[in-house]
Amino acid sequence: MDLKNCTPVLFVKDALKARDFYVDILGMTVVMNNGDMNFTFKEGFALWQIMDQNIIPRTLGMDKISDSTLPGRFELCFETEEFDKVFQKLKSNNVRFLHEINTEIWGQRTIRFYDNDGHLIEVGEAFPIFLRRIFEEEKHDLESTSRRTFTPVDAIKHILGI
Repeated sequence: MDLKNCTPVLFVKDALKARDFYVDILGMTVVMNNGDMNFTFKEGFALWQIMDQNIIPRTLGMDKISDSTLPGRFELCFETEEFDKVFQKLKSNNVRFLHEINTEIWGQRTIRFYDNDGHLIEVGEAFPIFLRRIFEEEKHDLESTSRRTFTPVDAIKHILGI
Protein backbone atom coordinates (compact mmCIF):
# COMPACT_ATOMS: atom_id res chain seq x y z
CA MET A 1 0.00 0.00 0.00
CA ASP A 2 1.34 3.43 -0.93
CA LEU A 3 -0.76 6.19 0.63
CA LYS A 4 0.24 9.75 -0.25
CA ASN A 5 -0.81 13.36 0.12
CA CYS A 6 -2.35 13.40 3.59
CA THR A 7 -4.24 16.68 3.96
CA PRO A 8 -5.98 17.56 7.21
CA VAL A 9 -9.40 19.03 6.39
CA LEU A 10 -11.48 21.33 8.57
CA PHE A 11 -15.21 21.33 7.84
CA VAL A 12 -16.53 24.89 8.09
CA LYS A 13 -19.94 26.53 7.86
CA ASP A 14 -18.78 29.48 5.75
CA ALA A 15 -15.68 28.81 3.65
CA LEU A 16 -15.13 32.45 2.70
CA LYS A 17 -15.33 33.64 6.30
CA ALA A 18 -13.03 30.81 7.40
CA ARG A 19 -10.57 31.61 4.60
CA ASP A 20 -10.49 35.24 5.68
CA PHE A 21 -9.69 34.20 9.26
CA TYR A 22 -6.78 32.00 8.18
CA VAL A 23 -5.45 34.47 5.59
CA ASP A 24 -6.09 37.85 7.22
CA ILE A 25 -5.49 37.01 10.88
CA LEU A 26 -3.08 34.06 10.75
CA GLY A 27 -1.28 35.01 7.52
CA MET A 28 -1.77 31.67 5.74
CA THR A 29 -1.49 31.37 1.96
CA VAL A 30 -4.19 29.83 -0.24
CA VAL A 31 -2.70 27.66 -2.99
CA MET A 32 -5.97 26.34 -4.41
CA ASN A 33 -9.48 27.77 -4.46
CA ASN A 34 -12.18 25.36 -5.57
CA GLY A 35 -15.12 27.62 -6.31
CA ASP A 36 -14.99 29.52 -3.00
CA MET A 37 -16.22 26.32 -1.29
CA ASN A 38 -12.89 24.57 -0.60
CA PHE A 39 -9.49 26.12 0.05
CA THR A 40 -6.11 24.42 0.29
CA PHE A 41 -3.30 26.21 2.11
CA LYS A 42 0.44 26.19 1.52
CA GLU A 43 0.81 25.39 5.22
CA GLY A 44 -0.59 21.89 4.63
CA PHE A 45 -4.32 21.80 5.40
CA ALA A 46 -7.65 22.54 3.74
CA LEU A 47 -11.03 24.09 4.53
CA TRP A 48 -14.15 22.49 3.10
CA GLN A 49 -17.57 24.08 3.28
CA ILE A 50 -20.15 21.78 4.87
CA MET A 51 -22.95 21.04 2.40
CA ASP A 52 -25.98 18.84 2.98
CA GLN A 53 -25.38 16.89 -0.23
CA ASN A 54 -21.87 15.73 0.76
CA ILE A 55 -21.51 12.12 1.93
CA ILE A 56 -20.00 12.89 5.35
CA PRO A 57 -22.77 15.13 6.69
CA ARG A 58 -25.37 12.92 4.98
CA THR A 59 -23.95 9.88 6.74
CA LEU A 60 -22.99 11.31 10.13
CA GLY A 61 -25.60 14.05 10.29
CA MET A 62 -25.02 17.75 9.77
CA ASP A 63 -25.21 18.37 13.52
CA LYS A 64 -22.23 16.04 14.15
CA ILE A 65 -20.06 17.83 11.59
CA SER A 66 -20.82 21.38 12.63
CA ASP A 67 -21.09 20.96 16.41
CA SER A 68 -18.58 23.46 17.78
CA THR A 69 -19.47 22.40 21.34
CA LEU A 70 -17.27 19.32 20.93
CA PRO A 71 -13.86 20.82 21.78
CA GLY A 72 -10.62 18.92 21.67
CA ARG A 73 -11.39 16.79 18.63
CA PHE A 74 -7.96 17.80 17.34
CA GLU A 75 -5.89 20.93 16.96
CA LEU A 76 -3.96 22.57 14.17
CA CYS A 77 -0.50 23.27 15.53
CA PHE A 78 1.79 25.94 14.11
CA GLU A 79 5.13 27.42 15.12
CA THR A 80 6.32 30.97 14.62
CA GLU A 81 9.47 33.01 15.02
CA GLU A 82 7.24 36.02 15.83
CA PHE A 83 5.34 34.59 18.80
CA ASP A 84 4.64 37.86 20.64
CA LYS A 85 3.59 39.60 17.42
CA VAL A 86 1.16 36.77 16.57
CA PHE A 87 -0.29 36.88 20.09
CA GLN A 88 -0.88 40.65 19.86
CA LYS A 89 -2.54 40.29 16.45
CA LEU A 90 -4.89 37.63 17.80
CA LYS A 91 -5.73 39.79 20.83
CA SER A 92 -6.41 42.83 18.65
CA ASN A 93 -8.79 40.73 16.50
CA ASN A 94 -10.74 39.57 19.58
CA VAL A 95 -10.01 35.90 18.93
CA ARG A 96 -11.53 33.53 21.50
CA PHE A 97 -8.71 31.89 23.45
CA LEU A 98 -8.65 28.53 25.13
CA HIS A 99 -5.64 29.98 26.93
CA GLU A 100 -3.37 32.94 26.40
CA ILE A 101 0.42 32.62 26.74
CA ASN A 102 1.35 29.43 28.55
CA THR A 103 4.77 27.91 29.11
CA GLU A 104 4.57 24.17 28.47
CA ILE A 105 6.45 21.77 30.76
CA TRP A 106 9.21 21.49 28.13
CA GLY A 107 9.68 25.28 28.09
CA GLN A 108 7.97 26.29 24.84
CA ARG A 109 5.53 29.20 25.01
CA THR A 110 2.16 28.45 23.40
CA ILE A 111 -1.27 29.96 22.88
CA ARG A 112 -4.43 28.09 21.95
CA PHE A 113 -7.52 29.64 20.44
CA TYR A 114 -10.53 28.87 18.27
CA ASP A 115 -11.38 29.77 14.71
CA ASN A 116 -14.91 30.89 13.77
CA ASP A 117 -16.09 27.26 13.56
CA GLY A 118 -14.68 26.23 16.94
CA HIS A 119 -11.58 24.42 15.66
CA LEU A 120 -8.73 24.50 18.16
CA ILE A 121 -5.49 26.10 16.97
CA GLU A 122 -2.15 26.16 18.74
CA VAL A 123 0.70 28.54 17.99
CA GLY A 124 4.01 27.94 19.69
CA GLU A 125 7.42 29.51 19.64
CA ALA A 126 9.52 28.07 16.82
CA PHE A 127 11.45 25.11 18.18
CA PRO A 128 14.95 26.56 17.57
CA ILE A 129 13.98 29.83 19.26
CA PHE A 130 12.59 28.27 22.42
CA LEU A 131 15.45 25.76 22.52
CA ARG A 132 18.01 28.59 22.30
CA ARG A 133 16.17 30.50 25.06
CA ILE A 134 16.21 27.49 27.40
CA PHE A 135 19.87 26.75 26.53
CA GLU A 136 20.76 30.32 27.56
CA GLU A 137 18.64 30.10 30.74
CA GLU A 138 20.49 26.88 31.60
CA LYS A 139 23.86 28.68 31.21
CA HIS A 140 24.75 26.70 28.06
CA ASP A 141 24.56 23.35 29.88
CA LEU A 142 23.52 20.77 27.27
CA GLU A 143 22.51 18.06 29.75
CA SER A 144 20.37 20.46 31.76
CA THR A 145 18.76 21.82 28.58
CA SER A 146 18.09 18.26 27.43
CA ARG A 147 16.38 17.31 30.71
CA ARG A 148 14.30 20.48 30.75
CA THR A 149 13.16 20.31 27.11
CA PHE A 150 12.96 16.51 26.72
CA THR A 151 15.22 16.92 23.69
CA PRO A 152 18.24 14.66 23.11
CA VAL A 153 21.63 16.38 23.44
CA ASP A 154 22.57 15.46 19.85
CA ALA A 155 19.37 17.09 18.57
CA ILE A 156 20.08 20.24 20.61
CA LYS A 157 23.59 20.43 19.14
CA HIS A 158 22.24 19.98 15.62
CA ILE A 159 19.38 22.48 15.95
CA LEU A 160 21.52 25.14 17.63
CA GLY A 161 24.54 24.50 15.41
CA ILE A 162 26.94 23.83 18.28
